[in-house]
Amino acid sequence: MENKNTVPNGNGKGVVKVINLSGGYIIPRISESAKSRKAWVEFGIDGMDDFFNTLIKRYETSPTNQACIDGTTDLIYGKGVKAKDRLDLEEYLYSLTTEDEIRKIAFDYKLFGNAAVQCVFNEDRSKVVNFYHLPVDTLRAEKVNEEGIIPGFYYSADWTNKNIKPKYIPAFGQNQFEDDVQVIYMKRYAPGKFYYGIPDWYSSLQYCAVEEEVSNLHINNILNNFMPSTIINFNGGVPAVEEQALVENSIANKFTGTTNAGRFILSFNDNPEYKTTVEMLRPENLHQQYDFIAEESSRKIMLAHRITSQMLFGIKTASGFSSNADELKTAYEIMLALVIQPFQQEIVKVIQGIVEFNGVEGESLYFAPLIPFGFLAELMEDAGAANAKEMIENPNDVPDAVAEPSVGDNADETQAENPNETIGEVVGPENTGVQGT
Repeated sequence: MENKNTVPNGNGKGVVKVINLSGGYIIPRISESAKSRKAWVEFGIDGMDDFFNTLIKRYETSPTNQACIDGTTDLIYGKGVKAKDRLDLEEYLYSLTTEDEIRKIAFDYKLFGNAAVQCVFNEDRSKVVNFYHLPVDTLRAEKVNEEGIIPGFYYSADWTNKNIKPKYIPAFGQNQFEDDVQVIYMKRYAPGKFYYGIPDWYSSLQYCAVEEEVSNLHINNILNNFMPSTIINFNGGVPAVEEQALVENSIANKFTGTTNAGRFILSFNDNPEYKTTVEMLRPENLHQQYDFIAEESSRKIMLAHRITSQMLFGIKTASGFSSNADELKTAYEIMLALVIQPFQQEIVKVIQGIVEFNGVEGESLYFAPLIPFGFLAELMEDAGAANAKEMIENPNDVPDAVAEPSVGDNADETQAENPNETIGEVVGPENTGVQGT
């Protein structure tokens, strides 16, 4: 918030108004607060339970960040979850959920670094009859129990409304149920964090805020008729405070805003010494500074998202598409292997664990990749239609990568009992660097 201080000049014949701008920007610090009397763990910045809301704001106000998240989510989801040579398994999967629910799960996992799946059980609670996306920003983790396990989560449609009492939902695998419902919570590993994950793009959070502020700056420049740094001197003496305010409001109403662009100032003076003077305080090469800040912010955001080429999302470069076919293909292959497939594997593990909990073999489930038409045509020409289909259904041995871990004789039984195990659900306090516990 700005403060205005009126300071007389040295000779007592003028008044200078000094505006104190807001304090410096504070670097966001993530904190998990488990010391309060609340049954759940708050997750926020500088002790405030605002982490998820901050991520949503940066998604909504940063064009580059939104494009990266939406584009990456499209690549993760691809053409949906399919079953290799198992049409019956595919039909069974979509009797439990829908394509839209799976896409929402993928979106949350990319945006928040956390995702939640709501599982609905039958009457005897022996099988999952449906599973749905549950907005992860509506959940807060229950404090860890004596066994080092997070037993459940608290749900609230609006955590800022203290009048809403959070509803408790047990974690998958617990003996307790809430209306035949349990929740599977997915989270990316983050050093020093136990209860929640952090999105892969979090390091660019400040650059997302820069994009927002740059857009606000341009809007304010337009609304102020591109005159943000102007001094208008009235040299006929210092009027009373009330008269100063009247003149200030009159000028603001007449000359600011896009509808007042092009107006001129008409000044009547008895003496040339008292003429009105207008001074422009514009930094040199201001447009170049704005261009650099915008480009640097966009570049750092894409770097945090590990975007190998902005052309993947339809952003045309100076040299155009036609001369960058090889670059685009290589960028797609690298991003698919290093960014997209790890996300797909984590989500498929959860889905696979749910269907296997019901006693249905699910190792052939995979995300059908979204392949550009030009690459698909080239693949079919080089490998043939049959081999191309095999490569698409099994890119880089994805089904083998997402299959159950073969550790011990009862590995299959362990995963079928608790899908949380497939996403790294801890069985003890593995991280000694937990903050606030």
